[in-house]
Amino acid sequence: MILAEGILVVSSVLVKKVLVGSTWGSDHATSFWSWRHFTYFFAQDCFFAWCGRPLRILAGTVLSNFVVRRMGCRIGKRTLFTNALQAFDWNAVSFGDDCIVAGLLQYHTFENMRLKVKRTDIQNGSSVNFGATVMGGAVIEPETTLLPLSLVLKEMYLPTATYEGSPAEPVGGSQHSSPLMTRPRTSVAHSELSGEAAGDVEPARQAHGVR
Repeated sequence: MILAEGILVVSSVLVKKVLVGSTWGSDHATSFWSWRHFTYFFAQDCFFAWCGRPLRILAGTVLSNFVVRRMGCRIGKRTLFTNALQAFDWNAVSFGDDCIVAGLLQYHTFENMRLKVKRTDIQNGSSVNFGATVMGGAVIEPETTLLPLSLVLKEMYLPTATYEGSPAEPVGGSQHSSPLMTRPRTSVAHSELSGEAAGDVEPARQAHGVR
C-alpha cells in the first residue's frame, strides 16, 4: 500500500515536470483552452488524485513539504500546511520559514479568456488562518497574520501587521509600517503616465503659488 502511494506521488511529480516544467506559472498567461491550459489542469488533476491521500495523512506536519517541494513549491523551514493540496499552483507558491497555512491559495485566475498565474511571496513567520484567501501576485511581509475569512486581492502588498476583512485591512493598532497598498507596477506605459501627470501638476502648482 505504501509502495503504491509512493509510486503515485512520483508519477504526479513526473507529470508536472514534463507537462508544466519548473518555471511556467511564476508569472505567466495563456489562452483559454490552449494546449498549455489543458496540460496545466491535467497535471493538477493528477496531483489531486494521486497525492491527495498521502498529503491528507501528512497534513499539519513538515513531511508534507517534501512532496510539494518536489512539485516545485518554495517552502521554508518548519512551515506547516493544514492541507498541502492547497499548494496546487506549484511554481507560484513561495513561503518563508515558520509559516502556518490553513487558508486558501488561489494564485491562478481567468481574465478575458486567458489563464493567468503569478507568484505570491509570503514571508517568514506569517500565518494564513482558516478561511482566509490569498490571490496571485501578492507580497506579505514577515510576521503578518491574516485572520479567518480575510481576502488578499491580486498583487496586494501587506506590510507586517494583523489583517481582517474583504479586502484585507489592518486591524486597529496592529500596523507596524506603511499603509496597505497595491504593489506598484513598473512599465514603460506607467513611466510615461507618471511623467505626463507630473507635467500637468507643475502648472497647477505655479497657478496656486505653490513651490
